[in-house]
Amino acid sequence: MTWLKSLHVENFRSIAGDADVSLDAPIVLIHGPNGAGKTSLLSAIELALTGDVPSLSRAEPGYHAYLPHRGRELGRVRLDVVGPDGKPRIGDIKVTAGGVVGKHILDAADAAFFSERSYLAQSTLGRLLEIYQHSGKKSQSPLTRFVKELLGLDRMEALINGLGTAGHISRLKGPVPAYGKVREEIPLQEKALGDIDREAQEAAAKLSTLRGLLSERISQVGGQPVETPLGEDPAVLRDLGRSLALDAEEAALTDLVRARREVEASEAVWKKASAAPGIAERERLEAEGQRARVVFDAWTKRDGNHVEGLLGRAGTLFADFALSRESGYGERARSFAARVETDLKRVEAVLAAHDAGQKRRDAITQELREVRTRIGRMDLQVNEAAGTNEAYAKALSELAVHIHGDTCPVCDRDFGGSEGMSLAVHVSAKISRLVEQAGRLQALARDRGNSAAAAAQLERQLATVQTQLLPEPDLSLTKARAADLVEVSRQLAAVMPAMEEGDRLRGQVARVAGSLAAMRDAEQVGLTLREKLTGLWLRLGGDPFEEVPTTELLPRLRTLIEGREAELGERQRARRLAADTVASLVALTREVADRKVRRQEVEKTLLAMRRKKEDADKLIELAKDLVRQTREARGSVVRNVFNDELNAIWRDLFVRLAPEEPFIPAFAIPDGAGSEIEAVLETHHRRGGRGGTPQAMLSAGNLNTAALTLFLSLHLSVEPRLPCLVIDDPVQSMDEVHIAQFAALLRTFSKQMERQVVIAVHERSLFDYLALELSPAFEGDRLNIIELGRNAVGETTCRWDAKTFVEDKAIAA
Repeated sequence: MTWLKSLHVENFRSIAGDADVSLDAPIVLIHGPNGAGKTSLLSAIELALTGDVPSLSRAEPGYHAYLPHRGRELGRVRLDVVGPDGKPRIGDIKVTAGGVVGKHILDAADAAFFSERSYLAQSTLGRLLEIYQHSGKKSQSPLTRFVKELLGLDRMEALINGLGTAGHISRLKGPVPAYGKVREEIPLQEKALGDIDREAQEAAAKLSTLRGLLSERISQVGGQPVETPLGEDPAVLRDLGRSLALDAEEAALTDLVRARREVEASEAVWKKASAAPGIAERERLEAEGQRARVVFDAWTKRDGNHVEGLLGRAGTLFADFALSRESGYGERARSFAARVETDLKRVEAVLAAHDAGQKRRDAITQELREVRTRIGRMDLQVNEAAGTNEAYAKALSELAVHIHGDTCPVCDRDFGGSEGMSLAVHVSAKISRLVEQAGRLQALARDRGNSAAAAAQLERQLATVQTQLLPEPDLSLTKARAADLVEVSRQLAAVMPAMEEGDRLRGQVARVAGSLAAMRDAEQVGLTLREKLTGLWLRLGGDPFEEVPTTELLPRLRTLIEGREAELGERQRARRLAADTVASLVALTREVADRKVRRQEVEKTLLAMRRKKEDADKLIELAKDLVRQTREARGSVVRNVFNDELNAIWRDLFVRLAPEEPFIPAFAIPDGAGSEIEAVLETHHRRGGRGGTPQAMLSAGNLNTAALTLFLSLHLSVEPRLPCLVIDDPVQSMDEVHIAQFAALLRTFSKQMERQVVIAVHERSLFDYLALELSPAFEGDRLNIIELGRNAVGETTCRWDAKTFVEDKAIAA
């Protein structure tokens, strides 16, 4: 079983600061003045076990915002228990204004049992009877749910509720939509069957019309009449459709179209051939062609070879650029000239860049030479001034303050008569020379560093310029290509008139040759065309003829072709109409067959639906009878259990605490066996007869006793899933007899029924009395006492003490 071990609470509701208490005892008694935190401590136990505080949610739905202590952002609750398996379990919950975070101990079922059967909050005690019966429907109140759970009526209720829809079709549509659907579908299927029969009659009339139309169109095509009645044998219709699909006229019409095009082409050829010149014109053209060839050959010997050589040289300059020799001389020359001009600009730009680089290189070289010369002079000056010692000048200046007169303070010599000056003046002049030389040395060093940096910069520039210059072999090739390009460009410009003359002469030779070829072709076409037209006339079935001019034969062929096209077109149209009629007959025949199949399916479906409805109606009647029997069995169980168990336990507990009260609260027994289970409360007089509700018949103290004993009887009436009782200040409006009986009842719960009891009281005298009455009575028994209070700064103080069994030596003696 689950056993409470210890509790740690930090900044939770009324508890400011930390509170650590031990709950490891059969009875835990909590005391403290109002507002000290007793209810907060019990709420912490409920939160750690269930993850919620239902006793607060009934009063304030947004109670989570008030779980942390006022002014504190975070509260914490930790509860240690021992589970039914003997293993320790921990519930650790953190509370903030935004909600509850952490892991609680109990699952959903045990949590609900604890909140409803094991924990009685102070705010709940006065309203317990009202809460247990409060619901929109009495059959859904917490008390009713408990009675159903106690009596094991859940399955009966589920059976009654599940089969209750069988009593009326409107209720049955929800859980069994298929039944309502079948009821609705049966008239629809019957209507569909009638529609199919009507459509079948219309299709039969349409079939008769199409049969007559098809016979008429087949006679127009020239086919044989069909012996089998059309529209009755699908095989005959399919064969007839395939024969009509073989369009014999299409091939003949295609031949006629081809013949028409041949005639049109022949007319154009004959018109051109008949306009060709005669023999005299041909002889003139032959003479003209001979003269043009002689002139062109003379130009070729004089200028042509030179021109070809020049164009060949230009072609060698551009390996990726090739022109056909069939092109004109002028066209080839202009193409090469444009390419030469572009490449010449590129080569000249490369050479110009190379010349500019050389000039820049020479200028940098000269500047670098001057900088190096200046660095050499500075090095000589630095060497000359190297003997100067700045430290020596500083030492002399420090020594000068010790010179008094002309006697040297170092060697004691007298310098009075030497060089006509005093010793102090001589030392001062020496110091001035040394300082001046040191300044010059520093300036030389600075100038030499600047010159060295400039020299390094010039060397880098010189290296960059060197990389931009063309190597000598490349420079020579570039200059040679520039010279070749200039020379070829000049030569092409010089021979351009000769090239234009050559193009003109060659074009004249080609024109005359083309005219001669066209004349010869026209003469040959006239002969070939006559033979072709004669063969076409005979192939089209025309009557043989002796001698008909070509100009007369062409119109005869056109008239023959047009007549044949009209005849074949009419037959083809009739064939297509017949094919369309056959297709309509085939489709209509298929629809008739499909309609027969669909009618059979609808009849089959309708028969199945009617059988399903009959079977369902039998099941509905069976369900109604089962509901009636279940209601009668439930009523018998309810009456027996209410009288023998529930009311007996509640009566025994209430009489213990209020032995003088004439009215005893009890559960009301449902009137009929078939009525709903609605647990309500009433009172019974000790001498018999019923009274009103407990709220109407009992005093405030006994009403409180009735609520307390109701909670205890509900706890005892079910299997103890959580064998613990947590009660917050239950002693309200009780006299001394009530209190004594209640203490004895708590002792019975703890010692005989093995319940762990946690109870909180606020009256000091009552606390002392209960601590004495509930003190350990045998070895191994224990009573934990917890006292709450507040210190001077408002922090919660918590002191707990464990009382164990101590044998009374005086009585034992």
